[in-house]
Amino acid sequence: MRDQRTSRWMGPLGLAILVLVFVSFGPLSGNSPGENASGAKVVSYWNAHQGVGWAQMYLIGLALALIVVFGAQLRTILREAEGRPSFLPNTAFAGAIVFTAATVATGCIHMTILIAAHNHQPGIAQTLNFVDANDYLTLLFGLAMLTAATGACILNRSSLPKWLGWVSVVIAVLCIAGPLSFIGLIGAGIWLPVAGFIAGYHRPPATLEAPPAVTARTLDTSLTVGAV
Repeated sequence: MRDQRTSRWMGPLGLAILVLVFVSFGPLSGNSPGENASGAKVVSYWNAHQGVGWAQMYLIGLALALIVVFGAQLRTILREAEGRPSFLPNTAFAGAIVFTAATVATGCIHMTILIAAHNHQPGIAQTLNFVDANDYLTLLFGLAMLTAATGACILNRSSLPKWLGWVSVVIAVLCIAGPLSFIGLIGAGIWLPVAGFIAGYHRPPATLEAPPAVTARTLDTSLTVGAV
């Protein structure tokens, strides 16, 4: 059984993740070198923005920690809302873990770029900068896995709103739709707080408590008492 007080933080948790990611890849990103930038340009830019680069790392790290908590609580809510054993809640949580692991790998590459720039290694910085600009496949797969499994779970006899299930499935499709994956990425960011608020305040349907099982020993005891 989930803690209702913890569930009520799902919406703010998703909103906090969205804000942290937006700040990291928006204002803090600035005019960072593109994939075809020269090694000298990469070194020059990140040497002038070392503080910004490390701030991005810390903010993304905090966002990832919150995503793990969000995914774990979402799994519990999906289990209760579905009302029967299913692999889908675990799959949704696995998607959150895949997304987290992919982002950690991306962060390691970004950190190495910062160190290479600090050590004036333009060859290494240029190569890693190109990789850093094109290593989003696993990240998108994790988001698609999270939203697709959540949507399928909601549509599979769940008490959560069906429209949320369909929206989740659409976002999952967009995440793996090639040129449209950027729309899926934005949609997934908005989906986090929306799904968090809806799931966090959702109340599963009441279930009747099953009567205690009657065992042979209980029946024998009842007969003995009755005979006395």
